[in-house]
Order: sequence, then structure tokens, then C-alpha cells
Amino acid sequence: MDNEEFNADEWLRSFWPIEWEAAEPQAPYGQPQRPRNPVVDETFQMASRVMDYSEALEKRNATFADQILRSGTSVGSHTREAQGAESLADFQHKMKIAHKELEETDYRLDLCHLKPHYPLDRELVAQTKRLFPLFNSILATTRLRINEKKR
Repeated sequence: MDNEEFNADEWLRSFWPIEWEAAEPQAPYGQPQRPRNPVVDETFQMASRVMDYSEALEKRNATFADQILRSGTSVGSHTREAQGAESLADFQHKMKIAHKELEETDYRLDLCHLKPHYPLDRELVAQTKRLFPLFNSILATTRLRINEKKR
């Protein structure tokens, strides 16, 4: 075996020969081409906090930690995915999934906070509960717009 340094770009080009440098990078989030979105920002912050909480919870209940990690980070990923929806109905569908994941996360956090020997993160619980009115408003407005289009 030789001691040559592995070059990932050369290796990848052997399978898919394209000009990587010529590809235009996606605009960074928050730039004029991709403006900031409060619900995307809030769900991203929640996902980050969920990651920290799950790490602390893993010492007590690894299964629950994994479930909260999955649902809590899924809220943000579905919300962000909805921003690129192909239609208003697609947007509504993706936001409904994000809302269901929020419900699941809220439920599991409530259960965890009943147990005195489980870690407590009051700010995470508050952050989660603050998202419900935002999601309800987004879904209600989307429903109205879809109904208006049908008329």
C-alpha cells in the first residue's frame, strides 16, 4: 500500500466527472437571495437545544433521548423543507408534518419533566410551546389561501 494522500475530489470525479468549481454555490441563508424566516430560525434554535437536552437525557433513558432527538430536530428540517415547496398544498402538507413532530416533541418533553430524576430544561419546554401559536397561524393562513384559490 502506498503512502499517497487520499484526494476525495479526484476519487469522486472518477465516478462523476463534472466541474465542481463551475457549480454555483447556494446563497447563504439570510442573504437577499435567501431571506431569513422567523419560523425556520426558531425551529433551528429549538433543534439545537433539543440536541443538547438529548445528550443530557441519554444518561437516564437512551430510548427517550433518541425519540426526542428525532422528533425535535425533525420539526426544523420539515419546516425548512416546506420553504421549497412546489405548491401551496405541498407547503401545507410539509408544515402539517412539522406540526405533528412538534406535538410529539412537546408530549415527550412533558413526560420527561414529570420525572424528578430526569434532566430539566424549562427554556426548551417554553420554546417548544411558543411555536404552537406560530404553527397554528401559518396553517390557518395557508388553509385560507388554498380555499381562496378554490373559489
